[in-house]
Amino acid sequence: MKYFTLEECIYSAEARRRGIDNSPNATQKEHIVETVEQLLDPLREAWTRHCETKGLEDPQICISSGFRSLRLNAAVGGSATSAHCHGYAFDLVPSNLQMAEFKSFCRNFLVSCGNFDQMISESELKNGTPAWIHVGYRNAQGKQRRQLLSMRGGCYYPMS
Repeated sequence: MKYFTLEECIYSAEARRRGIDNSPNATQKEHIVETVEQLLDPLREAWTRHCETKGLEDPQICISSGFRSLRLNAAVGGSATSAHCHGYAFDLVPSNLQMAEFKSFCRNFLVSCGNFDQMISESELKNGTPAWIHVGYRNAQGKQRRQLLSMRGGCYYPMS
């Protein structure tokens, strides 16, 4: 894990606020490490190069939601089959807040590498700019479906 720590992968302000233990078990920790090393770290390295090429400031990527215990996932209204509960999914926001650029970059990166389960452009505005990007390495069954989705108004659509 080159760019992300286990602590930031499991941190949840909501879990703290509600007094929920958000500690992963050994298998979930392995999944977190696998996801970071196989997906998030390469994404971060490529995003850094992209930002340098485009003259964008601060290529750091923040995890807005990472691992979620089943209790935390239920408390935040997450899907019962959420890959977050297995350590396989993370919601990301670039520190430079270039969300439209980050969406386009993530899509191109993931399609070219092909080693992913989902990319969801979450809570999109009408112009397609997301509030955050959900990236999943595997789903709850360990599969990689290579789905590209947009979420607007609580509904999912194929990403255009």
